[in-house]
Amino acid sequence: MTRTTTRRGLVAAVLSLILVVAGLTAAGAEPASAAAPVLTRSAPQALVTATAADFDPGNIISDENFFNGGAMSAGAVQNFLNSQVSSCRSGYTCLKDYRQTTWSRSADAMCNAYSGAPNETSATIIYKVGQACNVSQSVLIVLLQKEQSLITDSWPSQSQYTSATGFACPDTAPCDAEFSGFYNQVYKAAWQYKRYTNPAGTSAFFTWFPVGKYSAVRYHPNAACGSSPVLIKNKATAGLYYYTPYQPNAVAMSNLYGGQNDGCSSYGNRNFWRLYTDWFGDPRSSSNPHGALDTVKPVAGGVQVTGWAVDPAKDSPVTVTISVDGVSSNLTADKPLGWIPVLYPNLGPNHGFNGIVGASAGTHTVCAAKSNGTDLGCRTVTVPKSTAAGYLDTAEGVVGGIRVAGWSLNTASAAQTYIWVDVDGQGQNYKVDKPLGWTPVLYPGTGNLHGFDRVVPAKPGTHQVCVSGYAGVLLRCATVTVPTNETGAVQSATGQLGSVTVTGWSLDKRSTAPSYVWINVDGKGKAYYAGENNDAAAAAWPAAGKRHGFSATILAKPGRHEVCVIGTLENTSYGCRTVTVPNNEVGSFDSVSAEIGKISVSGWSLDQTSSDSTYVWVSIDGKGGGAIWAGGKLNWIEGLFPGKGPRHGFSGSFPATSGVHTVCVTGTKENVSYGCKQVTVPSSGAASWDSLTASDQKITLTGWAVDRISTTQQYVWITVDGKGGPYLAADRLDWIDSYFPGVGKNHGFTVSLKAGAGPHTVCVRASFDGQDLGCRTIDVPSTGATSIDSVTGVKGGVKITGWSVDRNSTATTYIWVDVDGKGAPIAAATRLDWIASYFPGVGPLHGIDTVVPASSGSHRVCLTATFDNRDLGCRTVVVP
Repeated sequence: MTRTTTRRGLVAAVLSLILVVAGLTAAGAEPASAAAPVLTRSAPQALVTATAADFDPGNIISDENFFNGGAMSAGAVQNFLNSQVSSCRSGYTCLKDYRQTTWSRSADAMCNAYSGAPNETSATIIYKVGQACNVSQSVLIVLLQKEQSLITDSWPSQSQYTSATGFACPDTAPCDAEFSGFYNQVYKAAWQYKRYTNPAGTSAFFTWFPVGKYSAVRYHPNAACGSSPVLIKNKATAGLYYYTPYQPNAVAMSNLYGGQNDGCSSYGNRNFWRLYTDWFGDPRSSSNPHGALDTVKPVAGGVQVTGWAVDPAKDSPVTVTISVDGVSSNLTADKPLGWIPVLYPNLGPNHGFNGIVGASAGTHTVCAAKSNGTDLGCRTVTVPKSTAAGYLDTAEGVVGGIRVAGWSLNTASAAQTYIWVDVDGQGQNYKVDKPLGWTPVLYPGTGNLHGFDRVVPAKPGTHQVCVSGYAGVLLRCATVTVPTNETGAVQSATGQLGSVTVTGWSLDKRSTAPSYVWINVDGKGKAYYAGENNDAAAAAWPAAGKRHGFSATILAKPGRHEVCVIGTLENTSYGCRTVTVPNNEVGSFDSVSAEIGKISVSGWSLDQTSSDSTYVWVSIDGKGGGAIWAGGKLNWIEGLFPGKGPRHGFSGSFPATSGVHTVCVTGTKENVSYGCKQVTVPSSGAASWDSLTASDQKITLTGWAVDRISTTQQYVWITVDGKGGPYLAADRLDWIDSYFPGVGKNHGFTVSLKAGAGPHTVCVRASFDGQDLGCRTIDVPSTGATSIDSVTGVKGGVKITGWSVDRNSTATTYIWVDVDGKGAPIAAATRLDWIASYFPGVGPLHGIDTVVPASSGSHRVCLTATFDNRDLGCRTVVVP
C-alpha cells in the first residue's frame, strides 16, 4: 500500500531527531517512495542508530511489539508529536495540532468497539485506535511517517491526511476514496493488520506469506527486478509484507539514511524498520529496559560512561551499576536530559548518568544495569597504556565561553604538559601551568605546575566539550550550556494616538558600552540606541553599569499591532507584545427613534487630529441609509476634546417601512463603528373586519383597510378553514376620507365566498402590514336533509340504504360513496311514500337502496352528501 510519489515534487525530507526509549536516539522521516529518497541526518554526539547488518527481512518486528495496544498513552503520543515539529508553517496544520470528529465503530473479529467523539486530537485517535485493535501506537506513528511523512512535516497538505497510512492506495492505482480521511486511514490500517492474522471468525484468506516458511518476496513493483526467498518468522512481519509487498535490495540497504537507487530499490519496509529502531528501539526486543548505556570512552585512569535510566512509576533517580570486567561501582542517574519528559510525561528531566570508572590499561568489558537488575547493555573498550594522569574537574558555561579546570601530568616527568580542548569537534591546545600542592605528594618528582583553569571562547548555546591531557589521553567529556552574552527586557509597550512607545533595556554582559536593539512593529522595524540610564539594567547585571536603557516612539495606525524587540548583538529575542493604538476617530451613537414612515438618529463624531467636522454613515438593516454631516453644535465637546471646537454633532432621518429595523452608525474617517440599535417603526396601516354572515352555501365578510399616508388601495388576506387568498379593499366608503384625510374613499371590502353547510373558521389579515384582524366561527345553513340507515356487506358489494332530499325541490340528490379510496356518486331516487308527508312538496322519489360493487373482504366505506358537502361518516364492512 506504499505510494510511489512524493509530495510537491520534493525528493528530500529532513529527519527530525529526538532522544527516545531504550537509548536509540535518532529518528528519520522520509516520503514513502520507491524512488531513492535523499535524506539528511543531524544526530547529537553518541546516538545509537539503526545498522544495516541488524536488518532481518524475515523478522522485521516481533509480534509482541507490533500487537501491543498499550505501548503508548495518549499523552505520550502527543508529547512525541510535539517533539518532532517545533512550529508549523503559517497557514498549515501539523499533525500535533490536527483534530477531527470521529464516529463510533462497533466491535468485530479484528477490533474492539471505538467510541467516537467530537474534535479529537490526532494523538487521541492514534491512542484509541491502537487500544481498540491492539496494534502498537508506536507502529501507527511509524506507519504515518513511512507513508506520508506526517510526523515530521511542518507544512502537510490535505492529501497527506486524506491518505495518511496509505490504506487502499496500491502502487498501480489511485487511492480508494471510500477509505479517505485521517481517522479512517489510521483505523483501517490497524484493522487490516489484524485481518492479515486471519483471526477467529474470519476466513483463512491471507496465506501467501505463511509464517515459518520461505516465500518469494519481490524487490520492486517491477517484476523484472526479481525476488529472493525470505523465511517469514512471525505474523507481524508477514503483515508488513501484505501491506507493502517488497523487501529492500542491497542497494537500498547500502545507506539506511541515504538514497541510492538502481531502479529496483524499494524502501517501505526498510524505512519502517529503521524508523522504529531510531525512535523506539530494537523492534525485535522483547522488553523495554527504560534506560540505556549510550557511550563508553577511555580516559586517563579509567573509562567515562554516559546513558540514562528511569523508573516509569516514579520520578526519583535510579541507581545504575557499572561493572568493569565484573568489578562494580554505582552511579546515580540524576543528570538533566531535556528529552526525558517527552517520552515520560510524568517524569522530570533528571535521569541521565555521566561518570568515570577506574580501569587499568588494556581491553575491558564495561556493562551497565539498573538496580532492579535490568541489563542496559555492554561495551568493549581499550584503555591505552600510558604514564598520563589527570581529570577534568570542572566544565561549565560562563559568559563568553566554557570554563575548564582540572589537572594533567606525565607521571614519569616533571615537565609541564598541554591539554587539548575540543568544542563541538574543533579545538586547540593550552598550557598546563597552575600550581597544585598535592601533585608532588601523589606523584613524587613531577613538580607542582600541573593544574589548568581557563575559559575557552564559545558562542552561547549547548556544546559538547572534551579535554585530553598528556599523550592525547582523554580526561573527560561533558555537555555544557554557554549563557548568552546579551540580555535585556521589554519593560513597557503602549499605544497612543498615532504611535507606539516601547521601553526597556539591553546590554552585553562583557562590556559597559551601550548597544542597540531592533524593534519591529508588525514585522517592520529598525535599530534604536540603548544608551539611556536604566536602573533595571544595573540591577540585572551590575558590572555593565546603567547606560543600557531604550525608549522609542514609532508611528502606527489605529488598531492592534505586534511589537517585538530583539538585541542586535546576538539576535536575542526579548519577546513580543500586542499593543492597541486608539482610533483618531471617536464618537457615539446616542439615540434612535421612529415614527410612521421614518427613523431618526443622533450622536456625535470627531477626528482627534483636527477640528474639522466629519461625516458618519447610517445603515438600516445592512443597507439603505446614507451619510450625515456631523457638524451640529455641541458646546460640551470642547471641554472633553480641547481645541476641537463644538461642531461635531449629528442628527438626521431616513425613510423606513414599518416593523423592526437594525440601525448602525459608522464614522467615515476610519470606519470606526459606533454601534447598532434596534427600533420599531409603527405601521401606517389601519384595517377593520366589520361583519361576518352566512346564507345558503355562502359566507359574506365586510370591512375596510387603508394606508394612512397613501391613496393606494390595500389587500386583505381571507382564509376559510385554513385556505384563502387576497381580496382588494376598493369599495366606496364615504366616511373614510374624513377619518383618514387624503386617502380617498375607496377602501372598503365586501367579500362573498362559497362554503358548504356546517361550521367554518374564517380569519382575516391586512396584507399591507400583516395586522391580524382575528378569526371567527360561523355555521352555514343547508336546505338538504340526509340519513344513512345501513351500510352492509352483501354478496358482490356493499349495500347502502337511507334517504336524501332538498327541502325546497323535487330534484334528485346524490350521495358520494368512497370504497377504499375510490369513489362514485349514487342517486337518492328510490320511492319512499312517507317522505312527501314529512317534507311536503318534494315528492316520494328520494330513497337510497343501492349495492356498490366490491370484492370479497374488508373495506373502508366513507359517504358524503353532495348537496351540501356534509360528511356522513365512514364504516368498515366485510363483503362475503
